[in-house]
Amino acid sequence: MQALKLSMTVAALALALAGCASAPQPGAALDEVRVDSRGADPGGGGCGDFTLNAAQARYFLARALVVTDRQLHDGWNVLPCYVRGTARSSAGVWRWEIRAGGTATLETPSGATELRACSDCDAVLPQPAGKSPKP
Repeated sequence: MQALKLSMTVAALALALAGCASAPQPGAALDEVRVDSRGADPGGGGCGDFTLNAAQARYFLARALVVTDRQLHDGWNVLPCYVRGTARSSAGVWRWEIRAGGTATLETPSGATELRACSDCDAVLPQPAGKSPKP
């Protein structure tokens, strides 16, 4: 049983490291962060106040961590309000979408998609960034 737990832990660590290999690490330099648009999914009528400027988006992207679908589902609320834009790193141009609940989707320069979430971004998000799991 202990060997199974160890192999599952090693597999999870390898998966996490593989997911982070292409991603700009927290604190990584992102140049030319641009906000291109903002909006809301259907039913997001209360999103009129959600906006981010380039500095706020850079702050969020530097702190957001790669998460799995399950972690995102269990730990954050994916709200209908979003801001979209681009950023540049040494790897190329990234397309991003940051949502009011502290979640984001990044498209890497190679076209892969990553899920990101930030529990330490209250300074730039107008709503709590999912510090506690959803009920």
